[in-house]
Amino acid sequence: MIVMERQYRKVPDCEKQALRPELENIWKKCFFDTDEGTKFVFENIYPDSRCYCCFTDDICCASLYIIYGEIEDKKGVLQRVHYLFGAATLPEYRKGGIMSSLIEYALMDSFKEGHKASVLLPANEGLYSYYGKLGYVPLYGTDIRDYELLKTHKSEKIPLIYDEKEKTDNIIKLRKTAKQPVQVMQFPDKTVKNALGYNSIYNGFSLSGEDFYMTVQSSSKEAVVTEFISEKPVEEVLNSVFSEFDDIKKITVRVPCCSENKFGMINVLDKSVEFSHTIYIGLTKD
Repeated sequence: MIVMERQYRKVPDCEKQALRPELENIWKKCFFDTDEGTKFVFENIYPDSRCYCCFTDDICCASLYIIYGEIEDKKGVLQRVHYLFGAATLPEYRKGGIMSSLIEYALMDSFKEGHKASVLLPANEGLYSYYGKLGYVPLYGTDIRDYELLKTHKSEKIPLIYDEKEKTDNIIKLRKTAKQPVQVMQFPDKTVKNALGYNSIYNGFSLSGEDFYMTVQSSSKEAVVTEFISEKPVEEVLNSVFSEFDDIKKITVRVPCCSENKFGMINVLDKSVEFSHTIYIGLTKD
């Protein structure tokens, strides 16, 4: 019987560039990302993320990434947390508990560095159970709603911001200041810009006015608003903004509010800190 040696470790900044080809290989094989999408991730998101890997007999066979963020605890104190994403194991190394051990290693290391909680968004329903076994519990801060556009409804036209820099700056500001029914997880400005850039690679786009913004993925006749922050009523914004999109008839919107439906998960690493379970993550393309 051949016993393979496993090593779990955090990738130091000085090794990131050398390890990049192996990590790109894992990313493309597991997420079926395009060359353009993969290049964007590893040129823009990867350098500012923390990466954890599993090596089996010196082969990098699994990886995950975390991005720093902030969430207020129940006392109103802003706490350092992170968003975990890109957890992937090469197909030939699966079913051996590698990813579970890698996540546990990453969480323990993050806790030692002062992270109070870990947040993630499972890629499918079945993964809620998987992450639940690792200490994650569901979040209920996002409601997914379907809207039929009222093409005959004459709503007041809301002015849009067209200058890209001005629009991006406004989106960053609104994520921090717009009053919402639930708490919005905060990310560094550069992370928000990278999320908008990654969304645009897949025919996504962002729209913003003075007091609202949304990121959109559209196909024929339908659109999915993957993030929506507004101080105006949802229907008012949608009917104004999409009134000139003749081909789009139906819009699915991820709205920040208390919901009975789970969307995302949180794992509280510091048990002395309490967090609400109604938190809106945002920023995700999927």
